[in-house]
Amino acid sequence: MNPLETYLKELSEIRSSGAAVKETSYYGPLANLLNEIGKTLKPKVR
Repeated sequence: MNPLETYLKELSEIRSSGAAVKETSYYGPLANLLNEIGKTLKPKVR
C-alpha cells in the first residue's frame, strides 16, 4: 500500500470511529505520510 492510501485509510478509520476532535486527530496520520514521503527523497528528510 502506498503512503497516500495508508494516510487516507487512517483518516477514514479516525472519522468513522467518532473519536475525531477538530484537526488534532489527524496530526499523526499526516506526520506518518510526510515521513514516508521524506524517506524517498535524497537527502532523506524527516
